[in-house]
Amino acid sequence: MIAPSTAASVGIVIPHFNRSALLKITLESLQQQSAGGWKAVVVDDGSDPDEWLGIQSLANDQISIFRREDGEKGPSRCRNLGWRFLETPYIVFLDSDDLLAPWCLEERLKLADEEPNADAWVFPVMLFQQQRGDMNLLWNELHGTDDLMRFLRSDPPWHTSSTLWRRSTLQRLAGFNERVMYGDDADLHIRGLMENCVFVKTPQPMPDAFVRRAGHDRITNTLSDRLLDSRVTRLRELTLLIRSRGTEAQKLSWQGQYFVECEFLLFRVKDSKDRIASVLNGWREDWGAEGCCLNQSAAYLWIAQLCRKRAYFFLRVARRVAMLLLPNDYFPIGTFERISLAPAQQVLFHSLLANLRPR
Repeated sequence: MIAPSTAASVGIVIPHFNRSALLKITLESLQQQSAGGWKAVVVDDGSDPDEWLGIQSLANDQISIFRREDGEKGPSRCRNLGWRFLETPYIVFLDSDDLLAPWCLEERLKLADEEPNADAWVFPVMLFQQQRGDMNLLWNELHGTDDLMRFLRSDPPWHTSSTLWRRSTLQRLAGFNERVMYGDDADLHIRGLMENCVFVKTPQPMPDAFVRRAGHDRITNTLSDRLLDSRVTRLRELTLLIRSRGTEAQKLSWQGQYFVECEFLLFRVKDSKDRIASVLNGWREDWGAEGCCLNQSAAYLWIAQLCRKRAYFFLRVARRVAMLLLPNDYFPIGTFERISLAPAQQVLFHSLLANLRPR
């Protein structure tokens, strides 16, 4: 492995698997930063030989590239290897198809200087398809009063790429859970909020990072057995923390995630009967007498499985009844709120994109 560098103030960690063309564009956005003093590391997760050969040519004095050679396959292990490799005081995590605005690192470090008592600093990010600014939709509404509850209800107010982390905070939290390959960023943020880490959200509405939504293959789009197992691992391991430290409202919301997982399996996974039964058994084991509406949920899911293929109308009726009997937390809205920049902000934003040039 390449020896780590300590010269930079902020490190950018990028896990990669078989997306060299997109990775090249991501790294180009780093080279356009108005701030210097950064180092990046790409941790390859076992790409095909041609892909691995291709990305090695992207390394330079600021960008290091190496392969994960041990531990769990998946982005969490790669991210942990990356931030431990880059011994910088601040860390940003990007996916291999994300992009940064040219002002991103400069503005993030500025807020860190202005709010030195924070554990992490959070910034709005925008969705895009092919190039920065081709969509005017933000990831979610960033500002709110109860970030933890939003994460517990599957309404994550910010994205993996939104956060500038203090390195010592990542050490305190032991980084990403390497057994989790779906929702690993939300898992880390929930643990941080439960541990009373201080997250300072920027007062500026201008997005500084971009999350691609263009239909490219993603590991989380493939419903492999390992990914499905990982979803339940995240669910049950976070339960240990929430049961010991959470409020009653937080516990109720998180129990709702067992129900949400069962419905996900019901509607998205073929032949999911055994997996649903396993999640329900885990719900009983994890919550015991504190379990809320578990029997009613199990009854609905049993009826739903009978009706799913043969009498879909009755499934819809059963779900309506379940929505009346079960807590609202068990039925999240679905997609979180994509919001647009205000017209004046759009003008300023596109002007900045047009006028800023690479350093």
